[in-house]
Amino acid sequence: MTTELKIFTLNCWGLPFPVICKNRPERINAIGDYLKNGDFDVVFLQEIWVKSDFHILREKMKHTLPFSHYFYSGAIGSGLCVFSKHAITETFYHRYHLNGHAHKIFHGDWFGGKGVGLCRIHKNGIDINLYCSHFHAEYNPLEDEYRAHRLSQALELSQFIGYTSVDCDLIILAGDLNTPAHGLGYKVITQNGSLKDTWLEKKNCVENEDIGTCDVAGNCYTPASLAKERPLGDRIDYVMYSCKSNFSVEVRDCQLGGLGKIPGHNVNYSDHEPVVAHLTVGKHGDRPPVEKKSMLSRVERENLQECLVVLDKGVSQCLREEKFFQLVVFLLSLILYTVNSYTDLTWDNSGIMAAISMGTAKLSMAIGIGFCVWISLIVKRGEFHGLVACKEDVLKLLRI
Repeated sequence: MTTELKIFTLNCWGLPFPVICKNRPERINAIGDYLKNGDFDVVFLQEIWVKSDFHILREKMKHTLPFSHYFYSGAIGSGLCVFSKHAITETFYHRYHLNGHAHKIFHGDWFGGKGVGLCRIHKNGIDINLYCSHFHAEYNPLEDEYRAHRLSQALELSQFIGYTSVDCDLIILAGDLNTPAHGLGYKVITQNGSLKDTWLEKKNCVENEDIGTCDVAGNCYTPASLAKERPLGDRIDYVMYSCKSNFSVEVRDCQLGGLGKIPGHNVNYSDHEPVVAHLTVGKHGDRPPVEKKSMLSRVERENLQECLVVLDKGVSQCLREEKFFQLVVFLLSLILYTVNSYTDLTWDNSGIMAAISMGTAKLSMAIGIGFCVWISLIVKRGEFHGLVACKEDVLKLLRI
């Protein structure tokens, strides 16, 4: 007996800032209308940052996808949610140790507490683990300061899947991994996590077919410069899978994009394109005993050694930034001490505006000192420990 599974994933671009995130209410409603009329078994959504948007989607899909879960994390939520046609029996969220920088307020990834969400469902005697994740964004491809963070997230994700999938039959991972298929993070996920990419495993796969899910030229939200430079965009959104040896999975079809414009509006559903995968799952005998993972192949070993190089660079960058903030603390403290010791502006011997200005300057320096102390002693120390912990995990895998 075989079981059919139809999977949908989309980064919905649901930032709660109308100036930056255009047409969000219209797009969220349109996404809900599209999904409620679909025949999907499971829907994975990312960047649902506004909780009322999740409630709107849940209400629209309550008849076709009656089971849902939102993963709360960080200050503004993880943005991850899962909708299922089948009952969700268990849920768990694992927050990544490294999530960007707290002082990079306009990047915002740190405040979302990004991680991986796990939902367990059961269909036709098959125990299925659903994993939804969204990695840290790449803001500057030419000088990517978050590469080590995303690599750490990729390793953490692959290990988390390995540790939590021992007693399941089928693994489905979907989401915006912000990692191209030729990137090191992708190799870590597919090799260390033993996962297969549905786009590459589909029946009608064309060798070297290069189609993107983000920054695609036909999308109205893609900047003109990117559309001209890379009209096909980047493939960074995925549906991946793995199964036990007594199961087989056939990817009947996998499609990227295809939503087009919202009916009645000249805008797209999101700045990303969806990934839709149709799987046929077959069972062959009883569940086998848990097998110990074999020795690393040459390619896996080379990729992990490359990971060490990237992580070492991340550690060095972290230590430089930590020393920078310590230097700022020293300089601001010295200036504040000098101002307090050698200036005497009071309400009596100076104008009101001069006294207010001096008081404001002192307060600003004191706030700056406190902020830099927090970044140096708390945030940067946490980042350092996260990078070192990831490096130690890689060394264990390499058995060095």
